[in-house]
Amino acid sequence: MIKKPRTKPLKLLKLDSIIQRLIPSHPKYGELKTEFAKYAAGYRGEVALYYYLHDLDEHSYLIFHDLRLPRDKEKKYYFQIDCLILHSSFVVLLEVKNLSGDLYFDHHFDQMKRTKNGVDETFPDPVNQVQQQKIYLENWLKRSQFPKIPLHSLVVLTNPKSFITLSPHYGKKTAHIIRAKGLANKIQDISTSHQEILSKKDLAKMTTKLLKQHEKHNPDLLKTYNIHEADIITGVFCQGCNHIPMRRERSTWVCSMCNGKSKGAHIRAIHDYALIFNEPVKNKILRRFLHIDSSTCMKNLLKSMKLTPSGPTNSATYQLPFPE
Repeated sequence: MIKKPRTKPLKLLKLDSIIQRLIPSHPKYGELKTEFAKYAAGYRGEVALYYYLHDLDEHSYLIFHDLRLPRDKEKKYYFQIDCLILHSSFVVLLEVKNLSGDLYFDHHFDQMKRTKNGVDETFPDPVNQVQQQKIYLENWLKRSQFPKIPLHSLVVLTNPKSFITLSPHYGKKTAHIIRAKGLANKIQDISTSHQEILSKKDLAKMTTKLLKQHEKHNPDLLKTYNIHEADIITGVFCQGCNHIPMRRERSTWVCSMCNGKSKGAHIRAIHDYALIFNEPVKNKILRRFLHIDSSTCMKNLLKSMKLTPSGPTNSATYQLPFPE
């Protein structure tokens, strides 16, 4: 049973919004496009995993996608797990990779090299990554005072077109690398060597704790990529031709390029502001972003999204929602 479904990572949504609104001449534009393509491919790979997880008995396994848990009591540092599979007898951590091309796992330098179209790229060894996550999870379970339970870690390659080669002395780590189509069989093999440890009550408590302590990764990408507010294009996009800005006429957004009309085109712009700036915003700041003159109009648009201001009237702010 899926207890935490897979959703688009916040970083992917943020990258998309920034790229759409960043002036194309910005020196970081190409880097952002490359980063977006990388994260989008990773997300597609994790979505593809759903198909193979359906082969597991939904009554025996609890599945959590994209968990981010604290490494310490103070919650200063976190670790992230692509997919966690919880059984009454054991736990499996999955590190999901959706890479095409030739993949070479190098034990000597603890890296994975990908060769595609004649271009070489190196990545940290994903087996080491997931084994480190296993150590962090083991500590988290101990701090949370759950019964000690066997933990297993796997790297799942979801792209069937990748060609895998291992260095001659990769050794026991080889057993941690599998194709997605072999996932259910691998977990079934694991299940035959373990006895039940967690009761239904333990599983329920652990599920509650995992979901409660999960915290989305919410990076400040403007700071990361040294992008200034002035580099961001403001206005409302036309849903038909993507022209910006649309103009507001009698409760309707109108495109000067294709003459398209929309009642709700502002919703995307408000979500963009939330993703890019990630801070409470005043009516007048949002008006400037959407190119709206009337404070009453802006207030009504926010009210139609069930958003209400907080704080004193003269300095009230809105906490904008991220898109679902």
